[in-house]
Amino acid sequence: MKSTITLSLGGSIINPGEIDNQFLSDFSKMIIKLLPEFKFVIVCGGGKVARQYIKGLPDGLTEGERDYMGIAATWLNAQLLTYYFKGYCSPILPSTVKNLTEQMQTYDIGLSGGFLPAVKTDEDAAVLADLYGSPILINVTNVDGIYDKDPLKHSDAKKYEKLSYMQFYEIVSPLSLGAGSNAPFTLIAAKICQRSNMKIIICPKEVKKIQDAIKGQNVGSIIQNV
Repeated sequence: MKSTITLSLGGSIINPGEIDNQFLSDFSKMIIKLLPEFKFVIVCGGGKVARQYIKGLPDGLTEGERDYMGIAATWLNAQLLTYYFKGYCSPILPSTVKNLTEQMQTYDIGLSGGFLPAVKTDEDAAVLADLYGSPILINVTNVDGIYDKDPLKHSDAKKYEKLSYMQFYEIVSPLSLGAGSNAPFTLIAAKICQRSNMKIIICPKEVKKIQDAIKGQNVGSIIQNV
């Protein structure tokens, strides 16, 4: 039985201001080449588009209402990917996790956005990775790893090649969890992965490094139980 690899694909990877067609083309070709070895679940984030729409909402809305605006952007990104993976994934996106599971019985690639308000797409990816027994969850993001402080503001920032879940929690816990927040990976998602003894690889936006991460190599920062 083929192992299922779960990827959390940040929305700003797909659309950093305009859709990155070259990356999506190279990424999809790489994933398709690996299908004899693996199955894939790819969960799309909303990124800058989600944050722009959330910012454009009128005042007085609940966090849940704001979340639904962001969720809509995740599904737009996921729908875009269905065309890059045409024939390898369902052309109709799943409405529930159960629906995705049914699709995975027919296709080797499952695509989704977010499902519920107050649940980040990293957390959706972690739940799906747990459900399908993924040995690793790869978080593809615009950074090349996890640092002890913001490397853009501090020249002495230290990058972690490997870190424990406890170290990761200390870094992430002060960050916002509000609608549209952009922490490198959420606290709740990490706790789901820790429970399953799963490794998380924080991976930069480079197709070769994503491929290496799929094969278990540390290409950025790896979070694991110690």
